Amino acid sequence: MASAQASGSEPKLPPRSRTVSPSREWLLLALIVCAAAALRLWQLDDVPPGLTHDEAAHGQDAIAIVDGARPIYQTVGYGREPLYDYVLAGGLLIGDPSRVTLRVCSVALGLTALLATYGWVRIAFDAPTALLAVAFQAASFWSLSTSRQILRSSLLPALLTGAVFFFWSAIPFGDSEHCDNDDSRVRFWALGLFALLIGAALYTYLPARGTWVMFPFFLIYLRLAHRPLFRRVWAPVLVAVLAGLLIAAPLFAYLWAHPGAEQRLTMVDAPLQAFAAGNVPAILAQAWSEIAGLFIPGWGDGFLAYNIPGRPTLAPWTGVLLLAGLALCAARWRRPQCAFALLWLLVGLSPSLLTGAVASSTRSIAALPVIFLFPAIAVVFSYRWAARRWGCRAARAVVAGAVVLVIATGAVAVRDYFGRWAQSPDVRAAYQKTVVAVAEYLDAQPSGGTVVLSTVYPGAPHDPYVFRLGLARQDISARWIDARRALLVPPDPVAVLVVPSSTPIDPYFISLPGLRHREEVWLRTTDLDPSFDVFDWQPRDSLAELRARSHDTPLDLELPVDFGGALHLRRLDLTTSRISPGEVVEIVTVWEVLDPGALRDPTSGDGLVELVLFTHALDAAGDIVAQEDRLDAPAWSWRAGDVVVQIHRFVLPDDYGSDRILLEVGAYRPHDLSRLPVLVGGEVVGDRVLVGPIEVEGKATS
Repeated sequence: MASAQASGSEPKLPPRSRTVSPSREWLLLALIVCAAAALRLWQLDDVPPGLTHDEAAHGQDAIAIVDGARPIYQTVGYGREPLYDYVLAGGLLIGDPSRVTLRVCSVALGLTALLATYGWVRIAFDAPTALLAVAFQAASFWSLSTSRQILRSSLLPALLTGAVFFFWSAIPFGDSEHCDNDDSRVRFWALGLFALLIGAALYTYLPARGTWVMFPFFLIYLRLAHRPLFRRVWAPVLVAVLAGLLIAAPLFAYLWAHPGAEQRLTMVDAPLQAFAAGNVPAILAQAWSEIAGLFIPGWGDGFLAYNIPGRPTLAPWTGVLLLAGLALCAARWRRPQCAFALLWLLVGLSPSLLTGAVASSTRSIAALPVIFLFPAIAVVFSYRWAARRWGCRAARAVVAGAVVLVIATGAVAVRDYFGRWAQSPDVRAAYQKTVVAVAEYLDAQPSGGTVVLSTVYPGAPHDPYVFRLGLARQDISARWIDARRALLVPPDPVAVLVVPSSTPIDPYFISLPGLRHREEVWLRTTDLDPSFDVFDWQPRDSLAELRARSHDTPLDLELPVDFGGALHLRRLDLTTSRISPGEVVEIVTVWEVLDPGALRDPTSGDGLVELVLFTHALDAAGDIVAQEDRLDAPAWSWRAGDVVVQIHRFVLPDDYGSDRILLEVGAYRPHDLSRLPVLVGGEVVGDRVLVGPIEVEGKATS
């Protein structure tokens, strides 16, 4: 005792004022965890209101793993680490492939992070601090939101905090700031689990790649402040850290061999370049943005999929307690647990200190378990100070105040999350509520069959993934279009066409025979995409009309034209009555799908079919003077016998001075710009069809 007091630490209190009885401790922990679980499971089917594209991609990758895929790195989209998808795949082996099952996996990870936080804080500090830290974390908007998202970032807090727990269990830190402990043995079993979790964390999320450095930095701290302990532990700790990095070596070897796979790095390229160039004002501006986002309303994460834009991470009272806890830890820097907590917070926040508050809810996710420790430290200090100065009544008042603050934190988080955030039209749009509603509508119909769905994002990793996870039945064959510029006509005698208000049918298609409006289904009038129309469809009647629409402009080849054995160009309809400089040229091309498999390129990596149709206006020299390259009925969903109708519109330049143009029509793969060859009698004769010459009226004069 004398040694502790001489070193400047506060006098110890009687045991009843310093600790919690075991039975009360476990009861309080159970109440906190049960309350956290209830908040995280409540309305899980409705909040978040649907699925983001990133969440749906995780779900599809998990299904692929269940079906036998074994990725070392996920290449679809912008690229990402795979461990979270393996966790979700484990959940799908137990439950059905739905968004609720996937969200339950994230809930379990969030609760695991809470328990791991409790375990570390209890052995590093004490039981009261651990209970309060977990209570503040469980009640926070940040933790609540993260625990309900199907995002790989939700796995990092559980693994990192588990690693910290085993690290602290392995090292004989002792009870005082001098790390005195008669048991100086390193627990190698705990270090082994620490290494395993550090390695696993590197397979979760990009910001995890910097978290391991806090352990070597902590060794440097021990070398400066606690040399006897440093001499005992530095070698086994470094070996464990290196073992963790070795576990992650296959991932880094893959990324080294595939430098283009990790596209997300380009999203933070500007801040990283500013840091590398030593641009101090830019770095300070980003750092201030993140720091202000912790406390100041209007400065919080503006990414609405994860946060109410501008909402600070901490409530005002929690922010004040955080600053007090930081000051206390800084004053007690010689205590290893205080120094480690400060280091952890800095490392956890560092990605957003470089890139700013935008998306900091996920980029700073490594700081989530530790940030709520500091308010707990401040409250426990206040409790002990009040007990010494004014007695038990004052100490109980501090406890009551802390309980009120936790409840207030939870109440505000519930109001903001389930009310303001989840009911926002912008959030409902970001979570593709209309696509999910279409899936639920089709689930309720008496039969399945072929359904053509129009949407803003018909590409494979986007709305189709959301739809598939929202659909329970298996008897629907879906095709995808954006009806504002394209239509896919299936070969079936009957089908259903679903068109949301965000992608209305182009007038060229709406007049086709065979379409009969069934009903308009409304979600909310305040939604950005408030309704969708359902059409009963007889595709063959529509196809007959499309084949009848054509123009008399000469072609250099006879229709149909074979493109690579995959497509036939069946019809062209030049709908523009006159072509003049400065005016819009519109041409409709009609394609029949022969063999979608012939479009696959084995070098593209993900196996998905990607194609672009082009129409170019050429001058007399053969140079492109205007063009439009697009495909609004993505090729990945095509089936043999489908007919794809694409509208191309472009403006002829105002200064075009010739009296005629040629049009060239064709298709290419976007990843390498290779055109599909034109075949005649099985022989390649080119890679385009020429249309024209077409006269230009009112040509510009020099």
